[in-house]
Amino acid sequence: MPSPEETTATTRSFLADHPEATDALAALVDRDGDGEPWTFDEIGLDSGQFGELVARDLAESVADGYRLVNPDAIRAGLEAGPADGAADSESGVTAEPGRGGSTPDDDDASGLGIAQLLGGGDADALSLAGLIGTLLAVAGARLVAAPAVFQRGFVVSPANDTYFFRYWQERLAARADGILDLGLFADMGGAASTRPLAHATNWWVTVLFGGVDAAPAVAAWLPVVASVALGYLVYRLARLLTGDVRVALAAVLFYGLAPANVVYTSVGFLDHQAHQYLWLGLLVVTLTALGTDIARRTTKDAQTAARAHARDARMWLVALALAVAVTASAHTYGGSPLTFVPVAAVVGLRVALDVRHDISPAVANAPLLGGLGLGAAGALAAHLALGWHESIAAVTPVLVAGGAVVVVGLGELWRRVSLPPLGLVAVDAVVAVGGFVAYARLRPGDIERLQTRADDLFFREGISETASLFSPDFAVVFGPLLQLGLGFYFAVAVLAVATWAVARRYEPGWLVVVCFAWYYTLLATIQVRFAGQLAIMIAPFAGIGLVYLLSAIDIARPVAVVGRSAGSDSPSPRTRREDTTAMEGEITSLALPDSTRVRGYLVATIAVVLLFNLLLVPSLVGQTTHDRAQFDAALTIDSHADEVDREYPQNFVLSQWGDNRMYNYFVNGESQGYGYARSNHDQFLASPDPDDWYDQFRGRVGYVVVTEREGAPANTTYTALHEGLGLGANDTAATGHYQLLASDDGVRTFAVVPGATIQVSDPSGEQVTATTTVTVGADGDGATYEYARGAPVTNGTATIRVAHPGEYQVGNRTVTVTDSDVFAGNRTTIPPA
Repeated sequence: MPSPEETTATTRSFLADHPEATDALAALVDRDGDGEPWTFDEIGLDSGQFGELVARDLAESVADGYRLVNPDAIRAGLEAGPADGAADSESGVTAEPGRGGSTPDDDDASGLGIAQLLGGGDADALSLAGLIGTLLAVAGARLVAAPAVFQRGFVVSPANDTYFFRYWQERLAARADGILDLGLFADMGGAASTRPLAHATNWWVTVLFGGVDAAPAVAAWLPVVASVALGYLVYRLARLLTGDVRVALAAVLFYGLAPANVVYTSVGFLDHQAHQYLWLGLLVVTLTALGTDIARRTTKDAQTAARAHARDARMWLVALALAVAVTASAHTYGGSPLTFVPVAAVVGLRVALDVRHDISPAVANAPLLGGLGLGAAGALAAHLALGWHESIAAVTPVLVAGGAVVVVGLGELWRRVSLPPLGLVAVDAVVAVGGFVAYARLRPGDIERLQTRADDLFFREGISETASLFSPDFAVVFGPLLQLGLGFYFAVAVLAVATWAVARRYEPGWLVVVCFAWYYTLLATIQVRFAGQLAIMIAPFAGIGLVYLLSAIDIARPVAVVGRSAGSDSPSPRTRREDTTAMEGEITSLALPDSTRVRGYLVATIAVVLLFNLLLVPSLVGQTTHDRAQFDAALTIDSHADEVDREYPQNFVLSQWGDNRMYNYFVNGESQGYGYARSNHDQFLASPDPDDWYDQFRGRVGYVVVTEREGAPANTTYTALHEGLGLGANDTAATGHYQLLASDDGVRTFAVVPGATIQVSDPSGEQVTATTTVTVGADGDGATYEYARGAPVTNGTATIRVAHPGEYQVGNRTVTVTDSDVFAGNRTTIPPA
């Protein structure tokens, strides 16, 4: 319990933040003096003030309500008055501890300073420990794949596309003359086509840490580091919106343990997602920072607050960070134009909010326009000067920035003539459609390319990530549980409330996350691959939902839900008591319950909520990793290719396309594409005779890997190679061009060989068979199979092709075939008896 002196000081600080609550607090002190508990409905404080009263330990929960902790000390604080320098009586805008509320005319008291954005100055030791713990949880979830990634001294990245990024990472790093080789940014070759910033970052970081030799370590750890950095951005985002450290920490956990996000950013997963998610996080945080800053200033004099926002140098630094995010987002991945659709929606709706609340859109959005304009210029400059990405990717942020200027201009005109704000939204939509039509007429080639990209993005089949988040295969409602955990259901409820609040009040900060959350929900409904971005957007809502649940069952303090009302039509304090979107008080530090039993309930409840995430993350991540048998097959092929002196393309590995880049990366380093495997592998396995494919493979395929699959028909290449090992086992036909190198745990590895021929002259009978034994496995521990190949007699001669060396029995004679014979296609003749 705080001392009387501490309570008095806290009371003065509370009054400095809420001078309008002085009379209500004085009345509450008198009411508390009756000796009976009181409830929230019996006092004159609004919900936000009441929440702070509890959060600051001025009041505490008792059996039948609440009591003041030290009424005499609070009375002393009332008599002493507010703490000096904490409020501007003229504007009524309070400087809340750790939140950056400010006077409109004080440049040193920004509504959201850079220091706050970076998290400085408002964390106690327990809160800092909580932040570190949640970020460690983010990293830990991404290390679930570590046993499969770190094998035999190698980094075996999950999935298939990661090896495309490793291909360019190593080649560009090998060409770089150091981290100051700026010319390489403009000469990245094919890496500059669709994901230039991701590739550029990969090679630059690789060179920074030592060059090509450091490439595997960078490939392993860069996604984890980026995910932890994004976790911190999620934390700052939730703090910006709610001021509640508990919500912020819960948001980090929901983001960090969302299976869909973990899969794409796990250790070794060097793809565009880690880069894309990080820049998306910065984009949303900066947009939100600009929105929350002006909302917190707009307590009484909206125009003065808007001017102060526009003059604040720190807001222009935030705008600079926004510009960096815009430029980076444009060049991070192939579908980057999609990133700017919600940005355009945010600008249009924010201008409508400004007009509705009689705030000058031009003044209130000056830093926003500056950030978008500078970012668009950067994106276009990278395209023109460095040759990065396609033109549509560079032009999209330019269109959004230009459209934002038009929309703000229309909003300024709309406000001056006092037209209905809803009409402005309709006009904005017309402007957007008109701009797109005009662009389509001016640059039809870009639109055709955009359509192609859209087809690739939304209409590809045969890939699991192209299914809907709400797939009927999982009864619609269970898809989000598998991909995002229970946090999705918490988030949806809070998102609905937040949407309602944004429609009623001036909440430009909340507008950002509401727009982005609904947008990525729509995209994830089309394809589940967008669930990774959705996990970021809904994390603050999920955090609010969890803390609200904990407070509802009375094991946590009340929760900040949407934010402090602002603007001319904000609900009155009395109305806000029943308003679930009102702020319940800013909580900037953690405080564990005193009761051990309550602490146990708290831990148990959080564990139950996160249980599905903890169970689903390993299983979902495990679907993308390559197991030991697969990697052993790659090493076996690599070793064999060295022994027989095969180089690319003679050592190309044909496999299931989803693993093809991995095999070829470790065997020949050519992991840029998998088109040949995708076009031919399934047809090859479905053919009736694998030897018929040898002529097609000659000079193009050197090795074949066949993995177990269900429902394969009999009498196909699959059964001959996988079930029969190419040796004729299990009542299959032996092959003459596929030499079994290894068979392990459902993975069969073959070398494609010319095969030695045994020519038998003047044999007896119409069919001749050559038989030997083949041992599968090393050191004498493998199984031994009989390998028999036959051929018909034609013109008195039988020619038998064999794929394995050994001593062959042909009738009552023997002949020795060497490995060299098999790989050179030599012929051995058995003369007539």
